[in-house]
Amino acid sequence: MRRRDFLVTAAVAACQPLVSRSLLAAPTCVEGTDIRRNSTCPIPYENNIRDRMWMWGHDSGSLGSYISAEESGGKIYPAAAVKSMGIPNVCMVPFTGTPRPHEYDQYAKQFDDPAIKRFTWSFIHGSARDSQAIKAAALRQAAKYENFVGLDMDDFFRGHAVPSPNGESAPIAPAALTPEQVIDVQKELNTTAPKCRGTKLDLSIVWYTHQINPSIKRHIDQVDVVYFWTWNANHLVDLEKNFKAFRDICPDVRVRLGVYMWNFNDKAVVPMELMKHQLDCAYRWLKSGRIEGLIFHCTPLCDMGLEAVEYSRCWIDEHGEEQVGAA
Repeated sequence: MRRRDFLVTAAVAACQPLVSRSLLAAPTCVEGTDIRRNSTCPIPYENNIRDRMWMWGHDSGSLGSYISAEESGGKIYPAAAVKSMGIPNVCMVPFTGTPRPHEYDQYAKQFDDPAIKRFTWSFIHGSARDSQAIKAAALRQAAKYENFVGLDMDDFFRGHAVPSPNGESAPIAPAALTPEQVIDVQKELNTTAPKCRGTKLDLSIVWYTHQINPSIKRHIDQVDVVYFWTWNANHLVDLEKNFKAFRDICPDVRVRLGVYMWNFNDKAVVPMELMKHQLDCAYRWLKSGRIEGLIFHCTPLCDMGLEAVEYSRCWIDEHGEEQVGAA
């Protein structure tokens, strides 16, 4: 049996029992604000888990420095990847520089598909370099596609976002933009985008669990959604503790939980017990309204036969149609 076929078979077997059955022994939900009351996505969510699933979209063949593709693996394009997973939404993030801004118009055509209900585009990739040109090219898609729902700011905070040991009195966390610049982007979305869409686009920001610092609130208060990520899979054991720490700082902002299917920190597979743990948390927090959605990372992994990807497919099939309560 080929390694890829073995991993797929093993992952499907691992789903037997699936996450929902393991909840009997799961710890209680993290206490916090029920944010379903303000889950105001530009295209309102349906009342099920599947509609709140997103996928992190990277260009075909863009993970070469992190993972060695098997056979033709890693070559799938974002739209095909999300459809293969049964996920209706995608965040397009050209972190390797592809596609380039002048290619966005052609590249975005793949998202003009009834199976893709919503898509966003990142214009910050760790710095503000070329962000104006990237933002302008991304916003062109808002004029063309009704399912374009927002702009994202990827890898926004730098390092641990701890500017000094002075705690809350510290300067603003080091970031790609100042809070004032983020406000300016929101103003642009409130003035330019509605002219072509009739509704405000979301502005979202990436935050990692190693960036806990009170000063992040100055930026996060200016955005609509936080993408909550654990970069190092080994730190998933502290996911609930880190989520509570974040909520203590930012209790009301809308949150989509990021779910890595590959440990980019160590360039290795996410151990299955940790993969199951983060999906346990995602399930409980979606059902209880602690988060508005989740994001699987990332599209080039979807044709590589990885165990965590196949397990996620099982999880999606198992839970996708379950209700999450009134939004």
